[in-house]
Amino acid sequence: MKKYGLMILIALLAASSMQCSKRDNPLDPEVSHGLYWSLYFESSAIGDNVMDNYPSRHILVYTPPGYDPADTLIPGDPNSPGTYYPVLYLLHGYGGDHTYFKGLFDVGSIMDELISTGEIEPMIIVTPNATNNLGGSFYTNSPDFGTGQSYAGRMQDFITEEVVAIIDSVYNTVADRAHRGVAGHSMGGYGAIKLAMLRNDMFGSASVMSAPLMFQPRGLTDTTLMALMPGVWQENGFAPGDTAAFYRITPGTGKRLTNMMFALAVSFSPHNPVDPDTSFAHRFAALGFVGYADLPFDVNGQVAPSVWAYWLANDIATIYDSMYTVFDNTPLYVDCGQVDQLLFQGQASAFYRVASASIDEFEIYPSIDDLYAADHTTLIAERLRRVLSFHDNAFGGQ
Repeated sequence: MKKYGLMILIALLAASSMQCSKRDNPLDPEVSHGLYWSLYFESSAIGDNVMDNYPSRHILVYTPPGYDPADTLIPGDPNSPGTYYPVLYLLHGYGGDHTYFKGLFDVGSIMDELISTGEIEPMIIVTPNATNNLGGSFYTNSPDFGTGQSYAGRMQDFITEEVVAIIDSVYNTVADRAHRGVAGHSMGGYGAIKLAMLRNDMFGSASVMSAPLMFQPRGLTDTTLMALMPGVWQENGFAPGDTAAFYRITPGTGKRLTNMMFALAVSFSPHNPVDPDTSFAHRFAALGFVGYADLPFDVNGQVAPSVWAYWLANDIATIYDSMYTVFDNTPLYVDCGQVDQLLFQGQASAFYRVASASIDEFEIYPSIDDLYAADHTTLIAERLRRVLSFHDNAFGGQ
């Protein structure tokens, strides 16, 4: 039997309370509606962290039309009634939380339509809150410097060791790799492919929408993460060579690029407190916590190799180079808009040249006329349809 245990499980909204019950065209099938549920728990993986990121976390879950929490298969009894469902873990982007795909892209309505029209089979969608005090964890286990206490939390373990176990315990899931996929947008896309590689035993398919994939694309120096640094400098009034201004670079209101770089830094290269070399250490404050993180460039605006090495160790292409064989049996989808403001289209193209043998679907998609730009967010709701169909096929659906 499924156990509801320590969870606080609350039905938030039936989709029928948010949407029209019928499409405008009477020839179209009537759309049935799924439900949203919210789980709330204390995360051990996040709780023990230097940065005081809050351990209390929400997970938002969409269950498809017809899902019955009481319809539970009895383990070991092939004659018992019950319906189990595949699960897609949908990871939010930087600055978001568990409501990201529901609030920004109305994923529940998309699911209702695709299921009701028979375009995909029913599945469960899970969107956990993996943010931190700087706006995003990049789904990475932040270093612990040998102390056993992670600097910004073990966000990879939060997903793989806690969230997946909770979902399989609470919901009627097909709890195996083949029926468990992971997808995401932006930071979430980075997390999706990273988790699919590092925990290939757990996730059987992966999708990446508009994400950083190659921090240092081979042969494309103008699309690296370093290409975003002039924007960081502009947000902080820094010009290369200005030592005083260099150490005043700090997160703050209206500094989206700066905030994102500090979020990356606490994930990959927080400053080791026992390291006397503070050449690249920048002081930051985040919701009352004051700490130091090493940014990957020096006072002259050049790459700082000692710090950049930590970032490259978390570069998707770097990880792929050592683990590409794990994708022999993992369906993989990658896309990006043609005019992505963060230049991730160049990274996606460069990654495709490196990993084309492992990528099943790839597209740098164009804008739609003059109405909808193929930028970082505008067409993501439409791309979600492709992603959901992709995972449905991977699960053995249509």
